[in-house]
Amino acid sequence: MPEIAAETARLIIRTEAPGDLDRWMEVMNTPAVRKHLGGVQERHEVEAGFARKAAAIAKDGYGFWHLQTKDDGLLIGHCGLAPIEVEAAGPVLNAGLQIGWSIAESHWRKGYAMEAARAVIDLAFNRHGLDLLYAQTSDANEASWRMMEKLGMERMRKLDYVDPEYPPEENPTIIYRLKRDDWRARE
Repeated sequence: MPEIAAETARLIIRTEAPGDLDRWMEVMNTPAVRKHLGGVQERHEVEAGFARKAAAIAKDGYGFWHLQTKDDGLLIGHCGLAPIEVEAAGPVLNAGLQIGWSIAESHWRKGYAMEAARAVIDLAFNRHGLDLLYAQTSDANEASWRMMEKLGMERMRKLDYVDPEYPPEENPTIIYRLKRDDWRARE
C-alpha cells in the first residue's frame, strides 16, 4: 500500500504503488521526458531508480515521491528531495539537498509540476525542518529553470558546474537555491 506524503488540489504525492513501473516505462521513460535527464533508460535502470527512491524515503523520510492525479488515478511523474551527489558539483552543493521534478509529456503545461513542487517545498521546510534547498538543471532546460524562478528560487551562478556525465549541450549545470525564510515570506 503506498504511503501518502501530501495531497494538493489535483495530486496525491505518494510512494510507489503496484503498476507504477509499467506506467513509468510508458509515459516517463520517453525521449521527450528524458531529454535533459540523460536519455531513455533500460527497464533495469528504472527499477534501480525505484529502489533508490524507496530506500531514501525509508531512511530519511523524504525522497522522490510519485505523483498521481486525483481525477483519474494516473501516475504522471515524480517530485521530491535528494542529496546532491555529483563530484563535479563541489563541496557546497554536495552538502545540500535538492528539489527536482519530472512530468509525463501528456501533462506538461497544466501546472502539475508547480503544484507538486510547492507541496514538496512545504514538506521540506515545515515537516522536515530544512533551512535551504537547491535545484539544478542544464542551461538548455529552460522550462525547468523558468519554473525555479517562478518558485522564487535565487540563481547561484558561482555554484554552476560542468557535469562530465552529460554531453556539452546539457552543460553547464546551473544552480538555484531557496531559503526557508524567503519561502515563508512569499507565502
